[in-house]
Amino acid sequence: MKGWIVFNGNIALDVDFVRHHADRIRESHHVDSSVRDWRKVVLITAGWQQGEFDETHLKQAFSKIGIPSRFEAGFDSNIQNLGVYHQFNSFKEAEAEIYRQYHEKQQVIIKTKELYRLKNNNFLQNLREQLQYVKETYTGVTLADLLDYDVTHHQADLRKFTERELLFHYCCQEVQDTLAAIVANDEKMISICEEIERYFRNRSLVDESPLFIQIRDNLRQTILSANSIFLFGGNVAVLLNRLQFFRLGDVFHEALWRGTNFYSVSAGSMVLAEKIIVYDDFWGDGHARPRKEFEFFDRGLGLVTKVALFPHCMDRIQTDDPDNLSYLAHRFSSVPCVGLNQESFLLAETHRDKSSGRVRERFISLGTEDGVYLFDRSGTKQRHSHGQEVPVG
Repeated sequence: MKGWIVFNGNIALDVDFVRHHADRIRESHHVDSSVRDWRKVVLITAGWQQGEFDETHLKQAFSKIGIPSRFEAGFDSNIQNLGVYHQFNSFKEAEAEIYRQYHEKQQVIIKTKELYRLKNNNFLQNLREQLQYVKETYTGVTLADLLDYDVTHHQADLRKFTERELLFHYCCQEVQDTLAAIVANDEKMISICEEIERYFRNRSLVDESPLFIQIRDNLRQTILSANSIFLFGGNVAVLLNRLQFFRLGDVFHEALWRGTNFYSVSAGSMVLAEKIIVYDDFWGDGHARPRKEFEFFDRGLGLVTKVALFPHCMDRIQTDDPDNLSYLAHRFSSVPCVGLNQESFLLAETHRDKSSGRVRERFISLGTEDGVYLFDRSGTKQRHSHGQEVPVG
């Protein structure tokens, strides 16, 4: 049976995540009997960077819910930290030349993203001004109305339009063109960064380094031996980078299909998605932006593809503004968007319908103190409370 994933937005205390889902954590349907017997937990805290191993409070929490430590040769083999942040540091110290090339590659990617932001800032300003102009001219119109208008379909009938209808037609065309340019710029930026990454891999031969292979194989073995994997928050760029550096995406998918269950918070939730959408409020030089913006940061590991995730929902999204919701959905996703808060928990699991026998992926709201918030291109928002299925298609 395929494992499940529990996503959280930004829970205040990590140990509360363990406490909230104690019953689930004690469950197992893993294909490996030894994993089922011991309920092994793997922690991924690379986003904490130098504090990666500040995990004592979590081990105590697992002990309280009946997941014991198991010491072998002085090391805990049942509650393990993947340690991917420190493994990367060990690699860069041993492979100085590869790290030099890696660092230069990263600097190019950072500069590329700075240029991307500068270009998008102009597009975004144009979009805002266009929307304001249309709203002043056509009372009650929404961004969703403008984006849903079928420009191609109406093109043949323009000679029949009044002047006011003609202006609306061209307004819709301009707004759609501007948003299309933003989306195209998003995709182009990611494509360039992926190209830069390929050049680094090919030139440095990092994947052929015996030390790289050894570390990667050890990391993969640890992941595949886990009943539960917890991905915590912190620096999303560091977390994603370390996982991608050691090419761990495919092993995450394999673990899920073997029956490993995933529990993710904030940045941990973001890296499991298909797209990582961040709320960027700083320029590249560290100074605060005059206006905070969402941006397509990178591709995630793709364990969930039927929804786009927005952790820290109420902190960062104007959820009562239909135009804002419509903009986010049109720009970043063709699938429904889910907003998650501190007490929001979203379960993604495979489900077999008893009457038809059909197997499908379903999403359930698990939070008792808060729900999950679903929005799409129409700009409407729905709150789904504890136990309710979140319709995604």
